[in-house]
Amino acid sequence: MDMLLSQLEVLIAIVDTGSLTEAGEAVGLTQSAVSYSLSKLEAELGVTLLERGRQGIAVTRIGDDVLQHARNIVSQIDIIRQKTARERGIAVGKVRFGCVSQVPARFLTGIIRNFQRQYPGIQVVLFQGSSSEIVEWLDHHTIDVGTVVDPAPYPISTPLVENEIHAVLPQEHRLAEQATISINDLIGEPFIGFKREISRLTALLRVTEKSKLDIRYQVNETSTIYAMIREGMGFSILPSMLIDADTEGITSRPLHPTLMMQSYLAARVDSPAANAFLRLANHWTKTHGFLPNNI
Repeated sequence: MDMLLSQLEVLIAIVDTGSLTEAGEAVGLTQSAVSYSLSKLEAELGVTLLERGRQGIAVTRIGDDVLQHARNIVSQIDIIRQKTARERGIAVGKVRFGCVSQVPARFLTGIIRNFQRQYPGIQVVLFQGSSSEIVEWLDHHTIDVGTVVDPAPYPISTPLVENEIHAVLPQEHRLAEQATISINDLIGEPFIGFKREISRLTALLRVTEKSKLDIRYQVNETSTIYAMIREGMGFSILPSMLIDADTEGITSRPLHPTLMMQSYLAARVDSPAANAFLRLANHWTKTHGFLPNNI
């Protein structure tokens, strides 16, 4: 059997993009070359790794096992390249950065642009998803670094964001004129939140408050939350960095007592590129007011 690294890279690219065409663009091959590479790998292993149907590309049970090993192999080889290049005074490699999808664009572009100015030879690939997806991606080596709430399980981590939580209300809400709002004042009113972030948010609240929160609507987009609040359908609780103060028809107020959200950037594998990314991301967030300088 003569398995090639390029075949493993093709397998990973197909799964990550969900398309032979996009996988080809990611690895610099034509669609037919991608298809041939996958077929050759499956023939050498004697198993079916991916199944193609009307619903798209699905990973088989054995394919999922092979995929995890493939990610580990490709990741370790990339680390070898990074470390040997560093010995020659060169920074190369790839950082797959996983971030929660609700983060403002200016935050992402600021970190990535700053990093690429410092390390033009290191490619940054962005993955966006929910908190639970990012943890899963880190565990399966789909990404190299990711935003997490609990840094304890990871050998490498750095503080990324400390942000105050605000209540978001219709502009004409009965509490809109108050300087601060207690979450208890909103008990019984319909709550609107991100479908995949409800558990993370309620974990920040006290048990007595969490048990009474009327989780009425679970949505996927910030724009949907704003539209529903504007129509008087409920309220939300969001980190202040996600709130657009210029959005018509809504207002936001800090909570009392003050509620803060802390996020970290973590990695499971110690690589020069990942370490550099964590270091520069931490510096950028401090410089731009997303993180206090004493953290």
